[in-house]
Amino acid sequence: MSLSVPSGGPVFWGYLLAFVAATLVCLGAAWRAWHIPYAGTRHSLLAFFLTSAVWAGSYIGFLLPVSPLAKHFFYQVSLVVGFGTVWAWLWFCSAYTGRAIHRNASAQWFAIVVYGGVTLLKVTNPLHHLYYTLEPGQGGVFDLVVRHGLFYWVVMGVAYALATAGYLMLFEMFWKTETRTGPLAALTALTALPAVLNIAGHVNPTLQDITHEPLGVAVFAIGVLFVYSYQFQAVRLAGSLSAPTIMLSADGRIKDYGRRIIELFPEMEDRSAIGKPLGAALPELAQKLKADRPLLETTDGSAPRYYRIVETSLGATGGRDVVVLSDITERERRERALRDRQEKVEALYAAISRLLRAQNREEVGDVVLRLVNEVFGYPLVGVRFVDDGALVPIRHSPKVSERMPSRPPVDLEGDSLIAEAYENEEPNMVDDLQAVDDPVDYGDACTAAFFPVGRHGTISVGDVEQGAIDSFDGGLIEVLAAHAAVVLDRLDQEEALRTAKQEAEEASQMKSALLANTSHEFRTPLTSIIGFAEEIATMAEDDDSPIGRFADHIEDSGHRLLSTLDAILNLSRLQGGDMRRSAEPTDMITVAEEAADQFYPEAVEEDITLRTKTNGAPVWTHADREGLRIAVQNLISNAVKYTEPGGDVWVRVRTGDEAAVLEVEDTGVGMDPARTERLFEPFRQESEGMGREYEGTGLGLAVTKEAVEQMGGVIEVETEKGQGSCFTVRLPEADAHEKATTET
Repeated sequence: MSLSVPSGGPVFWGYLLAFVAATLVCLGAAWRAWHIPYAGTRHSLLAFFLTSAVWAGSYIGFLLPVSPLAKHFFYQVSLVVGFGTVWAWLWFCSAYTGRAIHRNASAQWFAIVVYGGVTLLKVTNPLHHLYYTLEPGQGGVFDLVVRHGLFYWVVMGVAYALATAGYLMLFEMFWKTETRTGPLAALTALTALPAVLNIAGHVNPTLQDITHEPLGVAVFAIGVLFVYSYQFQAVRLAGSLSAPTIMLSADGRIKDYGRRIIELFPEMEDRSAIGKPLGAALPELAQKLKADRPLLETTDGSAPRYYRIVETSLGATGGRDVVVLSDITERERRERALRDRQEKVEALYAAISRLLRAQNREEVGDVVLRLVNEVFGYPLVGVRFVDDGALVPIRHSPKVSERMPSRPPVDLEGDSLIAEAYENEEPNMVDDLQAVDDPVDYGDACTAAFFPVGRHGTISVGDVEQGAIDSFDGGLIEVLAAHAAVVLDRLDQEEALRTAKQEAEEASQMKSALLANTSHEFRTPLTSIIGFAEEIATMAEDDDSPIGRFADHIEDSGHRLLSTLDAILNLSRLQGGDMRRSAEPTDMITVAEEAADQFYPEAVEEDITLRTKTNGAPVWTHADREGLRIAVQNLISNAVKYTEPGGDVWVRVRTGDEAAVLEVEDTGVGMDPARTERLFEPFRQESEGMGREYEGTGLGLAVTKEAVEQMGGVIEVETEKGQGSCFTVRLPEADAHEKATTET
């Protein structure tokens, strides 16, 4: 068939130019759609406009003077891509209206199966010709007339049914947004207008029997993306948020708003605010927009509602486009409740800090009352403490006197709610006091909670409304009561300690007085007894009578009794702190040698070798000289006493690791190592009782240990039964400066 200009020239050129324009407009619209801020709308519109551009472009190829085979190809492409445009339209409608149909897996599989089946039917048309045919004829495109079969009309019906579902989604959204959506609704309706041209082309040979939808899509694209771009995006935002919104121009003037805004601001009912600056129409809202945390608080009946004010841009004007009031009432209530709880917890810890510093029960009651009354906000608060078998009121909040009658003491063994909480040591919460049989008159209080404060008392909390005591508050008050009990326990312990200290001081004074009297009353007659015994012994030296021997025994017993008295007094003074002296640098060798010289005659008399061993240089210790002398004398005395004739006693002085070391070792009787733990206790000896082998009071080592420890030292013993003993004393070494000063 030769190619020639078809009949109906103006119609042909009109069709060609219309589809060329539609192709270009759809491509431009696709580029424009790429800049829409909402991903779902952006992607779906891009797919819709690109498929529409290909659809319109395929008609350009169909209209051009090409071979019949090429016309078949372009018409096939238009049918396949045209049906795909329907699914792109549904995707756009679902995304733009904020629905999630396009994300549903079942819907996706349905689209794939239907589109795949229809596409297969179309591409196999040359085999069955049930969809369409291109036949020679006058008035057609290059003398080719399109004859549509049954499947074409079935698929066309399915396509329009699917497209209608998209229209319903859009018009529902336009209706719900309550903004001026008339222009958008008209533009949307234009996409369906080509259906009329389709019918006309089928029955009127002047027009072409092809689908004209790309032309409607082009008009829709121009309208929503180039003429009504702002309105298109504003409706998308308002419809997706379902929140009160105000659309603004770039200079901050009100362009439109929905019905929800009128509910919040009734003065906007007459819509006279349109065109006015936001600050002039709604000054309160404009002022709150400048705050760090824009929040609008309104009242819904008796309960407040909270709206977060958000400014956002649609990207169409480059400025402030939409003010959205998001209802965050529930979240704000939770946040405020959380902040309130946090403040109460912080107040509780601050109160506990004050409680720990309380000096008496009244101060404890004041802290508890102030916290529960002022911080927790409960009007009726009382504190009771145990006194003489009853819970006696000591503190109460001011409103207690207004709302409640007199507050008599409550019997600990009574049937009241207060006594029950105290007895069970658990909180007792009652939501309706009027429904409880209680001997205590609670006046106007309708709800109450009672918290035990250990075994010291109770905290009572009440309110004039039923169920007004929060369980969280109850938990915090219970914690407060527990801490108050701890503080009151501490105050009781301190009082007991003060009493014990006073009694101990009185006993110490009595002890000091007794020791002073004992020292005077015992020493005076003992001195006389010893003196007279010496005189009698001297007078009886030339006499063979036993009087001299008796006098010697009296003198020895007197000296022994005097030594015992000195040991008792020394131990008592050391333990009582009466012999504490300031420590100073002392040469341990000098003190040790002086003590050894004192016991040397006794050692010679007992046939015991007493040796002192040093390295020649002074060994300085930071100690009390008198205390060191007592310790050395007692150790040497013990060593000589428990060493058999012919034995040895060594006194060694040396410098150890940052310490001055004294060792007194003997070859005496020794003792069982298992009994050394009790060796330094007063009145303890290896042999005790009436049959003991060695005389003595057992005070020497006790006095020595007390003196050494008071000087900051330690004493140790190594002993073995029948092998002797070695006592080691370690005292702090004097520093170099003290040594130099002393030597100078």
